[in-house]
Amino acid sequence: MRPRPVKLSRLVEGGRISPMSPVVLISEKLGIRWLNMFDGEYVYGPTPGLIEVSDLLIKAFKPRSLIDLFGGSGAVSKLASRNGVRRIIYVDLYSEAAELNLRGEKAVTILRRDAFEFMRSGVKADVLILDPPEELIPRALKALIEFRSAFRKAALIWIGPVERSKRYAKALRRRRMIEVLDAWGDSFAVFWKPGLGDRVNEVKSLLE
Repeated sequence: MRPRPVKLSRLVEGGRISPMSPVVLISEKLGIRWLNMFDGEYVYGPTPGLIEVSDLLIKAFKPRSLIDLFGGSGAVSKLASRNGVRRIIYVDLYSEAAELNLRGEKAVTILRRDAFEFMRSGVKADVLILDPPEELIPRALKALIEFRSAFRKAALIWIGPVERSKRYAKALRRRRMIEVLDAWGDSFAVFWKPGLGDRVNEVKSLLE
C-alpha cells in the first residue's frame, strides 16, 4: 500500500506523536511539515542518528552535489540545502510528502523513481546518502559496493539499529575505506574515496 502524506501538526494535536519526540523536534528545526504514513498507522520521519551523521558528513566533505536515495520526507535534502549544497537530487518511489516539504527548494530536483534503478543509470554526485527500509539494507549495500563510482567523495548508508546491524558492521569493517559509525542507537556505514579518510575521522571524533 502506498503511503499518504500526513501533516505533522495534526499528528501532534491528535496525540499520535509527542511534541517532544525527536522526529517532531528535528522536523520543526528543518521545516518538515509533512510525514509519510503507511497503512494508516506507521509514521516515518527524520531520525536523530541519520540527521546528525548526515549533517556532520556534509560539513566535513563540503559537497557541491548530493543524491538523497530513499529520501522519504525530504529531510536529508532539506538539510543539504541548508548546508549550501548546490545540486541535490531526491529519489524515492513515494515522494508525495517530500514534494510538499521541498517546495521552494531551488537546489533540489525530486525524482519519483526506484533507487536501485537510479543507481544503475550511471548518475554521479560528490556525496550519496541512503536511508533504505530495513528489509532492503542487504540489497542497498550490495548496490553501493557495486556502483562505488556513483560518488566522488563519500557515501553514507543506514545499516539498521545497532544491535541488529552487527552482522553488516563486522563484514564492512574488513573492507578498505569503509567505517561504521553509531549514533542515537543506529549504525551507519561511510564509504570514501582515496585521500579522504581524515574527513571520516573528523566525523567519527565528533560523534564520540
